[in-house]
Amino acid sequence: MKKLVAILAFIGILFQTFHQVVIVAGYYANKDYIAKNLCENRDKPKMHCEGKCCLKKKLAKEAKEQAPSPRSQKSEQVNLFCNQTKVEISSIAVIPAVSHFLNRNDLRTFPYHHTVFHPPTV
Repeated sequence: MKKLVAILAFIGILFQTFHQVVIVAGYYANKDYIAKNLCENRDKPKMHCEGKCCLKKKLAKEAKEQAPSPRSQKSEQVNLFCNQTKVEISSIAVIPAVSHFLNRNDLRTFPYHHTVFHPPTV
């Protein structure tokens, strides 16, 4: 039962993705019937329409149905302005000194130069 549901869901997704291909394949499968009975230009054989007018109408109709309507699109306004106010930090986060990682000194064996790596003096 699960396989059947999965196969039907897969076919539904494929049909939704390739709906234009299905319309064109249906046109070529019934091309003779469409050219003889449904074509608007069946009385004008010099145009060589052969039902392509019906195919164009179906594709245009499907594209119009698939296009999102302007009412359904949500517009969201984002303000990119910031007030310039002072922010005071009332508490400072304390990070515990316990570390479960290796120190850098355990991995490297080069001398540490105190003359280069120090905080700036004011």
